Amino acid sequence: MLEKIILETVDIPSLPAVAMKVLQLMNNDYSFINELEKIISSDQSFSTRLLRIANSPYYGRGRSIDTISTAIILIGFNTMKNLVVAASLKDIHRKFGLFEQRLWEHSLGVSIAASIIAMETKLVQSEEALVAGLIHDVGKTVLNNSLPEQYSVVIEKVYEEGLPFIEVEDEMLGFNHCNVGGLIARKWKLPKNLEIVIEYHHAETFPTFEDSNFETFCEIIRIADAVCLNMGIGLRRPVDVSKIELEHLGMSEEKFNELQEKIKKAYTEQKAQLLE
Repeated sequence: MLEKIILETVDIPSLPAVAMKVLQLMNNDYSFINELEKIISSDQSFSTRLLRIANSPYYGRGRSIDTISTAIILIGFNTMKNLVVAASLKDIHRKFGLFEQRLWEHSLGVSIAASIIAMETKLVQSEEALVAGLIHDVGKTVLNNSLPEQYSVVIEKVYEEGLPFIEVEDEMLGFNHCNVGGLIARKWKLPKNLEIVIEYHHAETFPTFEDSNFETFCEIIRIADAVCLNMGIGLRRPVDVSKIELEHLGMSEEKFNELQEKIKKAYTEQKAQLLE
């Protein structure tokens, strides 16, 4: 019922054509690296963005990746699928004003925070956490594109009253960016772990997942999100999120404070160069 309401109200976009072609090819066991490289390289801004993400410290691990084929060989097909989706995100923005810039910065901050937390706890792969962080709020982007007038009122209320987006969206729209994001993930046939994170990154309780790691993945993104809210990354001002449940990650408060400093430094360094 909820999906029907969303589909009648919101224009769910398709993935950009180059990304669709790449994902279709990657699902074919007989696809060749040179075919993939040809498709990706046909869109210069997309391939540049892809290489920029591949060379970030959280993916490249200090290796220099200067061609698409090297990226595929070093990173592997499955991880490359995730990267293709992350690199496509910029293309689904129909407009790019102050809110879009802040949303972009917040997603970048969450991706860096999530990958650092993942590296520290070793509970999920840091590469997957990076992409999940970049794409976790895709529902907000689509709502902002599809219902610009209504969503600008949502944004205003969030900022004026300091309320969570999900609460204001439910009240004013009857659904929220997580519901919309889950639909998008299924339409785009994203890997299951990304779909779960997009749909459940604000959840307090979870359904029974076929993979127990999905819940941990959601917790990491939720904590990364809270860290960025506390720091005011991508927001007009910091939001006090006092309830960060570190016990889920088996991390002490002292260790967490160290990590926050590391995240702040990494975000400042990466903001200028990771995703323009």
